Amino acid sequence: MTNAWDDVRAAIDAEDASAVAALMIGYSDAQRREVARELPGYLPIARQAGTRRDYERMRRHRDRWREFELLAAEAGRYVLDLPGATELLSQAPVVEDRWMEPMRVAGAGAIAGAAAVATWLTKRELEPTSMPGEAGDVPAILQAVAARPVAWQQDLAVRLALRLRGTRPQAGDRRVRLALELLRASGAEPPEHDPLTLAWVIDTPPGDLAGDPLLDAMLPRLFETEGTGRALESRQELPAALVELAAQGRIRRESLLGGCRTRFLRGGQAADLRFFVRLHDLLDPAPEEVAPHAGDYAAALSHGPANLADLALRQLRRLKVTPPVEAVEGLLYRREGRLVRAGLSLLDRAIKAADGDLDAYAPALAAALLCESAEARERAIKLAVRHAPRFGPLGAETIRQTVAMLPPGHGSELAPAFGAEPPPEPEPVRFVPVPLPAAPEPGPMPSISQARALARLRLAEFEWSQSELWLDGFVRMVAGGDREELAAELAPLAARCDDRAYRWFPWWETADWAGAMARELSEPGAERKAMPDGEVNPPRRVPEMTHGGAWRIVPLARFAEVYQAQLDGRLPPYLLATPTRDNGLLDAQALVERLEGYERDGVTALPLDLRQALLRLSRTVTPEVAARAARLTGQTGRTVCRWLTDRPAEPETVLRWETGERDGFVTSEFVSGPEYAEVLGDFLVPRMHEEICRLMLPVFAGHRELVAARSIYTVMSYGPQSRPSLRDLELLTLADGPGGPGLALLLAYYLLDDPDPDSDGGLQPLLHLAAAGDLPGAELGRQLAELLRRGCGAPSVAVAALREAAGRGAHREVWQVMTGLLPAYLPGPGERATSAHTRMIGLAAEVAEWADARGELAAVAELAGRARDSELVRHARRLHARLTACSP
Repeated sequence: MTNAWDDVRAAIDAEDASAVAALMIGYSDAQRREVARELPGYLPIARQAGTRRDYERMRRHRDRWREFELLAAEAGRYVLDLPGATELLSQAPVVEDRWMEPMRVAGAGAIAGAAAVATWLTKRELEPTSMPGEAGDVPAILQAVAARPVAWQQDLAVRLALRLRGTRPQAGDRRVRLALELLRASGAEPPEHDPLTLAWVIDTPPGDLAGDPLLDAMLPRLFETEGTGRALESRQELPAALVELAAQGRIRRESLLGGCRTRFLRGGQAADLRFFVRLHDLLDPAPEEVAPHAGDYAAALSHGPANLADLALRQLRRLKVTPPVEAVEGLLYRREGRLVRAGLSLLDRAIKAADGDLDAYAPALAAALLCESAEARERAIKLAVRHAPRFGPLGAETIRQTVAMLPPGHGSELAPAFGAEPPPEPEPVRFVPVPLPAAPEPGPMPSISQARALARLRLAEFEWSQSELWLDGFVRMVAGGDREELAAELAPLAARCDDRAYRWFPWWETADWAGAMARELSEPGAERKAMPDGEVNPPRRVPEMTHGGAWRIVPLARFAEVYQAQLDGRLPPYLLATPTRDNGLLDAQALVERLEGYERDGVTALPLDLRQALLRLSRTVTPEVAARAARLTGQTGRTVCRWLTDRPAEPETVLRWETGERDGFVTSEFVSGPEYAEVLGDFLVPRMHEEICRLMLPVFAGHRELVAARSIYTVMSYGPQSRPSLRDLELLTLADGPGGPGLALLLAYYLLDDPDPDSDGGLQPLLHLAAAGDLPGAELGRQLAELLRRGCGAPSVAVAALREAAGRGAHREVWQVMTGLLPAYLPGPGERATSAHTRMIGLAAEVAEWADARGELAAVAELAGRARDSELVRHARRLHARLTACSP
């Protein structure tokens, strides 16, 4: 007969948490004490055995997958096309530390004190490295403690709840779920603990709230706990669920409205209150529900964030009441133009009802006069002029002091009404252009000439230059004749290519191809001997282009082409496409020299090698190089000459935005003529895989627009790790080829959103592109307008970046940016103008003078022709006059 511990240990070794729980329910106190005594000492043993079982599961799965790969290779099919392969892949085991669950259950059921159980369940040694399944071990633990006294269960539940930490719990967290389920099952009063409140609201599905016994206790804390607003920002469905519960009578509507008002009075940033503002809006209180609390809403006008002030204004307008003077004045001190305008309307109403002089209102009105919003400033001027006689000496003096700080146009309008001197027109600042900083040049690409150095190269997935150097060095050394030394140095690499490797499909690593080439060098005909039918077809081992990024598959295809040429005995003496620059560019002179050697020796170019050379080819061609290219006589030489002297029309990029609720993607399509279509082939076919910009660039080094357009797919997304970085943008400036929508969008993104506060963001790339004459100015303006209209950045940031660029020598290029930005961003007829529009066109007027710009813009002409005299219209008239003036 076995003792209690033997049975529990057997269930632990079987990783059966339910069996452990069933045992613990039937045990006596003495048996539980026996188990509790043995558990701590068994912890390292259980861990070692569990880790071994996890490893065995992974090994069996890997062996089974290898069988599928061999079957696919023999059948000449892609592995996922085989029946059962997809299912096996979905069942890939993750190291889940399954041994921990029965250990935790055993401790919960055996250890005597609730405090000791809480310590056991939160031991670091029993924290899994991965998230558990749907419920994890929670049901088994609840089962194991169900026989304990209710007071003991409540004590454990409260202790576990108080051990919760952090302000951002994840849904499905095992510690959270266990604490909440124990509170529910035991009926314990939830402790007042902020992490518990956050955990409850994150982990509880909205559909389960009605039947949740914790709802009545936890709901009031939702409005009191710090951090709930931000934690609930993504829980878009929760406010509607709470409103529905109130409509059903499950919770009191007054509690929700009162909780929102309480949270509003506590203040916070806009993100902290967004959830509560939305809940309040969905509740849509009637005027009789708002009226008793009008003072609370008025208090939010001056001190709350903009979204709360907007809500308070809406509610007070529905009541048709004028807030207290202090609240109105608070609006006039705000930075948001729309709120200042609302405050001015309320101030006008208050002034009309006021008796005596208006000196008490002068400070607030002066603040409105200095508002950033031109429209609000103009309304404040009209209000001040209209009521100027009602200001006493002190109030008039306050307004007079403000006149000097206003722009000349506004100051001149206000000064006569208050007996002030109009501000003088500012002396025009003479613009002195500065030279653009020189665009950097890519460095030279090294080469490998010794077998030992070639053998030491590291062939890795993310090291494109190493693979390129290896391929170039291998071809040159094989042609050089010293094959024995090369074979000896590459013997370790050849050893990794055994007979089984020839039956694998596909080959995803350049090292696999290099191993096959090394073995073929030392053992000619090795693959033909290893294949049952003697058939050799390396290209079929190249992954489909839709199965990975071009940055990964194109180099594999190049290795396959060279390997096939090796098998066929037609290796060229060197490759055409090997870069001459360390960013992947190929100098035109070098390519012409290589082709001259091909024609002299009667060598036929490898097709993919030629395509890759054309995609890397530099656009800088001297007359001498063009003349040498024209003397090439072969078909390949004539093709290269055509690309050097009369290049086919560039592929056209078409961008499309795909936006979700909280994420966005930018897809790209390319339209090209037959010559480019032949060179590009399927390199740019649509695929689900993300492109890594810095690795895609060496493939298309002479076509940076193609790289930018493909890699910006994730630039607006929150999730992917391969989002193009600011460093990628800098690398694109070193590449070649005209820019288009893709490059312009990436540059616009980093002009508006600089992740590094110590850098200039997209400013340096803009200046370097301008210096090289490659900046797609008008297109950059259109993409800036697109981002701004989508709320992806602040207009003030764009204005500051463009002003800085113009001041650092790119004033002509910035004007070109404006020719694309203004038509796409300025307000059209019927659209509301903002201070951002005013600042934008003000900068355009300055830059147009610096660049001596000419040529009418329809959007500017329309604004200039408006009857209303605003600062925006005045800037437009100034700019329109400049653009339409005759050149001197």
